[in-house]
Amino acid sequence: MKRILAAIAIIAASSLASVAMATDAETPVVKGNIEVYGFAKVSVDAITTDAKATGASKSLTRISSNSSRLGFKDTESLDGDVNAIMQLELGVNYDGTQTSVVSSVTPSPVSSKATSIDKITYRNSFAGLSSKTFGSVIFGINDTPYKISTGGLDPFADTMADYNAIIGTVNGSSDFDLRALNTVMYTSPKFAGIQVMAQTSSTGQESPTTSTTGNKQEYSFSVTYTGGPLYASLADETHMNGYGSLDKLGYKIEGTKVGVGYTIADSGTKIGLVYEMLKDSVTDSPNTRNAEYIAISQPLGKETIKLAYGIADKGKAQNTDNGATLAAIGVDHNFTKRTTAYLLYAKTSNNTNGTYGLGQSGAGGAYVPGAGEKPSVISFGINHSF
Repeated sequence: MKRILAAIAIIAASSLASVAMATDAETPVVKGNIEVYGFAKVSVDAITTDAKATGASKSLTRISSNSSRLGFKDTESLDGDVNAIMQLELGVNYDGTQTSVVSSVTPSPVSSKATSIDKITYRNSFAGLSSKTFGSVIFGINDTPYKISTGGLDPFADTMADYNAIIGTVNGSSDFDLRALNTVMYTSPKFAGIQVMAQTSSTGQESPTTSTTGNKQEYSFSVTYTGGPLYASLADETHMNGYGSLDKLGYKIEGTKVGVGYTIADSGTKIGLVYEMLKDSVTDSPNTRNAEYIAISQPLGKETIKLAYGIADKGKAQNTDNGATLAAIGVDHNFTKRTTAYLLYAKTSNNTNGTYGLGQSGAGGAYVPGAGEKPSVISFGINHSF
């Protein structure tokens, strides 16, 4: 903890170093356009594990820090329409540990695997160039176009009911919900509501090598349309040679995803639909599967009622019934534009060989059950932004 606080202090000091005192009125003058922002997303989670292992805990209670973050942005105008852009975003953990709670399929009990948070967790952090005419190019760490394309269709994002329990995930492995390292990404301007994003990432090739392990490569692409009450997206992503946990040397796995969102103007009702197809180049793979997700949110004054339902179909492998369903209901209370409290209930029901879980994204950690289990959670949280 001391090291992460010290690192944040150094970054803050670096930001303050860009402030010079004017000689006349001694008014602070900021060099550039530095923006400091943050999100605190903390919840109390009561999990019913449905664990089958002998001696395993049937219930767990914990604090989760659901993708809480601290960030710094800067923009500098260059020639004409071109700007230099920079972002440094750090993961912040309010619960004191990065926790992954796992219900084992072996006779061992449910365990809480905790690691020290005395480290900086880098989130979307990059440098690049942007232009209103030509778009932007960034280099560094960033969410993939595939991930971004439907993120706004999940009203339970960054909670224990996050749709990544099903979407982008196979049996607890969230391979297609990526923040890619070593990435180059292009984002086009919007033309008639249409925007294109393309990105690539490579790992394992940062230094010369004679290894035959192959180049671990990832490609991601999306095209989106935003017009009035309608949002639509089409995205595709490919992993090769062991880039993620689902593909391996000499093979690839490809994800294709379609998303549609619609807002009814009179009532404010929002409807989101996502359809995803994962295809493994391995024949009859349990990772080749389709998934469907629907979510509805309805504002009622300061409250917003939310419902969601997702289905992960079983894979193509014979005699492997690894499908699952996710159901969630919740209510948000909006104190202000920056502060919201929520209460939700979510349950994942696995088929015989399914190990889909809850809360698949977020620094607070996921709950991944044993095969065939049906974990559920009641979660109360506070979200605050600045």
